[in-house]
Amino acid sequence: MSYHYEGPAPVLHWKDDVINLTAYISKYVEMKLPGPLLKEFHKGNDQINYGYTDKGLNLGDSKDAINFRELGTQLAYIYRFFASHALIMGELLLSSSGWFGVRYQPRKAPGITNLSQINRFLDSINDNHVAITCFGGGPVSEVAAISAWLRTEGINQPLMFNVVDKYNEWKNVALEVAKFCDVRLHYKELDFLTDNETELFPYVASMDILCMSKFLSALTAHRAAATKTLRFVLKNMRQGAALVYIDNSGGGTTQWLTAEAHKAGFYEVFSVGHYPARVNPAVLAPNERRNFYKVKVTSDLNVGFKIFIKGELGCGYESSMRCYPRMKHYYRIGDSCTSC
Repeated sequence: MSYHYEGPAPVLHWKDDVINLTAYISKYVEMKLPGPLLKEFHKGNDQINYGYTDKGLNLGDSKDAINFRELGTQLAYIYRFFASHALIMGELLLSSSGWFGVRYQPRKAPGITNLSQINRFLDSINDNHVAITCFGGGPVSEVAAISAWLRTEGINQPLMFNVVDKYNEWKNVALEVAKFCDVRLHYKELDFLTDNETELFPYVASMDILCMSKFLSALTAHRAAATKTLRFVLKNMRQGAALVYIDNSGGGTTQWLTAEAHKAGFYEVFSVGHYPARVNPAVLAPNERRNFYKVKVTSDLNVGFKIFIKGELGCGYESSMRCYPRMKHYYRIGDSCTSC
């Protein structure tokens, strides 16, 4: 089944929104810094440089190499990663539901794509609101990506994001992002590795979408404990819910999650195993900002990206046909049902 995009995409301006949002929350954090801007920024950037080395990612105890409680570290992370993470995740979400006219296209075909099932899921979302949980959300770049995707797909119900993160200090930034994106957001301080599973349950059981963006790679030193909680999360997600995953393509996290998801009855409906994503640095931060900090923004990433649906997949062909009045920007070429 293949589709062709007709006419200008209403997603063309969302890239500018992400860049404006990045500048907005950067300024918000800058104004709260306890010391000189450059000193605080570079102190935080040094933590990030160490924290994302193999040694930093594989600390044997529970102490993190990166302390996101410090505002300088938050600022450095936002500057280096927020826009690229949001843009790359957003483009992959939009591509998963057939937006072949978006600015940033995957440079290689997805390993798995089932457009009819993705649209079947989008049409099944609750009429009153859409409930989404983001694990390890931090500054919640995924809120910008997911909200742009759902709004582009014509889903106008209130979007309710639950962000579960061990650093409550990200809460104020996350609330600013939510205000900018016009969504509701609840921030819950929980440690995925140590907190009681009953505390996690409300943020899992009734969700329409559960997102893990750059999350599991931070838990590689604690894989046994993380797997236990991951299995609890997957087991208690409702039938028909979607699991959205994006992380580094290396390190084994994609294979780790995929194996656990399959055991828990999830089916892949979109998958890109190794996506070499690149965004022009000049898009991510203006020249004067890069010259001021004298630190490169992260513009090149190799990521794995997957969308899973929990439960048995039906044919989806009739559901796909019902989606077309909503999806006026597509027409069919050689439409056929590969499931029957």
